[in-house]
Amino acid sequence: MYRVVTVDIEKCTGCRSCEIACSLHNFGECNPARARIHVVKTQKEAVTTTIPILCRQCADPLCMKMCPAEALSRNEETGAVVVAKEKCLGCHTCVYVCPFGAPAVDPVTGVCEKCTLCDGDPHCVKVCSKEALTFGDEVEESMHRKRAGLEKYLEHLATVTET
Repeated sequence: MYRVVTVDIEKCTGCRSCEIACSLHNFGECNPARARIHVVKTQKEAVTTTIPILCRQCADPLCMKMCPAEALSRNEETGAVVVAKEKCLGCHTCVYVCPFGAPAVDPVTGVCEKCTLCDGDPHCVKVCSKEALTFGDEVEESMHRKRAGLEKYLEHLATVTET
């Protein structure tokens, strides 16, 4: 079982510290365009939501299956789907097929960049002051989310039955 970075969008403030930490760690510069995590903002009816987007390290990754250069593989030690930069064609196939929008082609090098989990010690998680990003076992995280969802549902039921 691998560990993954998960996002709690209710805690994210959109500060983008994760992007800066990522670009600093991987490229030595403060350049969110080169980060492997991207904070996306949406607004609907005066409600702004920010969502950090990064590789979900899928169990059966479509990006890896569809890469014509076979530049993507799983790091067996960390579980991260990683890019062999010397093989990458910069064709954007991984970008197009990822249902989460995680991979990106680096604007400087022209090759795919995606989360490597910082070799098992993600810097984005370390700098997230609101703990919107966590790093843990995917099964444990799933159970935590199910419990949180149940609590919200019970709160909703309590408000509905009070009226």
